[in-house]
Amino acid sequence: MTPLAPEPILRAALYVVHVAAYTTRNWTYADGWPRQQVYDLWEALHEVPDLISRWRPDAERELLMYLDEYDRKWPTPRLREMYQRHQEHGGPA
Repeated sequence: MTPLAPEPILRAALYVVHVAAYTTRNWTYADGWPRQQVYDLWEALHEVPDLISRWRPDAERELLMYLDEYDRKWPTPRLREMYQRHQEHGGPA
């Protein structure tokens, strides 16, 4: 059986996915929502649930690569910052 990510990483990664879900839901409620940004956000995050459910020693590096990929393109939400704050403090970033 493949191990899950360690608890602080698991919680922080799931928090980032949660924020992405409600953020994109809110964007689609308005006219002129940012389609490319929605695409880029989910392109960066679609592998995260699978990654945290089959954790390995170098997996956090891969996870951060996905977050950074989005952050290089868009000013908000800041995925890496949100992840790191939630991991360090265990609460909303």
